[in-house]
Amino acid sequence: MTVDKFGNKIFHFIKEWLLIVPGNRVLVGCSGGVDSVALLHFMASNRGKMGVEVAAVHVDHMLRAEESAADGMLVEDLCKVLDIPFYGGSVPVPAILAKDGGNVQAVCRAGRYAFFSEVMKKNGYGILATAHHAEDQLETVLMQMTKGSQPSGIPVQRKLDGGLVIRPFLPTMKSELQSYVTENDLRFREDPSNDSDAYMRNRFRRHVAPFLLTENPATAINVVKMTGWLQEDEDLLGTLAKGHFERIVKFTKEGLPFIDNYTFFDMHSALQRRVITLLLSYLYDGEHVPVEYNSTLISQLLRHLSSQRGNVSVNLPRGYRFIREYGKLTFVRDTLLQETSICIVLPKGVWTRWGNDMQLYWAEMDDPSIGLFTDIENVMYFDLPDSALPLSIRKRVDGDRILLPGMAHSKRLSRLFIDEKVGQKERDCLPVIITAQGDVCAVPGLRYGEAFSKKKTAENKYIFSVRKL
Repeated sequence: MTVDKFGNKIFHFIKEWLLIVPGNRVLVGCSGGVDSVALLHFMASNRGKMGVEVAAVHVDHMLRAEESAADGMLVEDLCKVLDIPFYGGSVPVPAILAKDGGNVQAVCRAGRYAFFSEVMKKNGYGILATAHHAEDQLETVLMQMTKGSQPSGIPVQRKLDGGLVIRPFLPTMKSELQSYVTENDLRFREDPSNDSDAYMRNRFRRHVAPFLLTENPATAINVVKMTGWLQEDEDLLGTLAKGHFERIVKFTKEGLPFIDNYTFFDMHSALQRRVITLLLSYLYDGEHVPVEYNSTLISQLLRHLSSQRGNVSVNLPRGYRFIREYGKLTFVRDTLLQETSICIVLPKGVWTRWGNDMQLYWAEMDDPSIGLFTDIENVMYFDLPDSALPLSIRKRVDGDRILLPGMAHSKRLSRLFIDEKVGQKERDCLPVIITAQGDVCAVPGLRYGEAFSKKKTAENKYIFSVRKL
């Protein structure tokens, strides 16, 4: 591909997505690698044509001593040749990891973008350009699908504290950037960690993406088109959801949101899920809700918000609780609910409080967090079909029965309480665990049903634990 053809592709993409307009001041993130060197040279060489100012920013993560320092010197030298400003900085990643731990790539990225934002605000650059290309997008989508996330890829543009991040090279292939660098006789440096399979992205880059590109060389470009459409769809749905949120959500005197059940029920499910996300974002003041809550809790909230059957309560992070009661959907501070009509969903992987002195917990068998708890009262193992989940908890009601291990027929809880010499007051305080079908499967602190066992076996999929407060 000639330089002119390459440039026309980039200019068309910039115009299509309105990434840059005359008068913008653009800061280019440049690591010194082939991709970012190509971007820096392209932006600087065409700054007059686009009517913009261009500068470069480089961050040394201090992971490779003199080698990483040399990366910055290469970028600075290129800026002198191109006659553009250079902003260099460093993030002491090894020291941060030694003090606080964490994921190397995540710490690098957080520190890098914090520096980018600081430079932008201090020097008046409203745009940050990064050199992500089509194969980067393919790898990102594959990673998101593997993790169970929406495969929307890297945003073509997104907000950053200080301005906007854009990716003008998304429609290009790696080979095009390599050709551009060669044709312009540009020097670059590559991070040797890119060849390591220790990182998930590298494994997709080295082993999965090449196979897909062999099957169809246009795979990466197709993914860029697909994710662009998905991002546009998401923007529209997000705007619609925000409008519904502002229209249907009311607030209590304490500032907590509540909704009329029927109003929520009338919305399309695609908007319902997004309104739930807005509700959680409001509760936590924009704080990211942990991933383990997203998959379990949001689905539970969607199911209960969309239903009109009975009353229910769901525990939320940070001491909040969702209640659906008498056609009203309310978010409240965690309080001890004693009504027999309330059935509290037990979210997987979360300690759920019951009464004044008990917490209950269940999770996948291989959940590593269970080993961190030293104050648990007992541990049981169990297996139930997916249709029986999620588990819920409530007080006993008349007619409750439980099938105990070794018994052919279920037993009334009232009879069980008599046999176990449980007093009337204690009966009203004991938690009763039920399946999605409403069948009693356990009474923690007393007896467990046939699906539970004290012995861990290969058939068990889940772990159940109780601790006293």
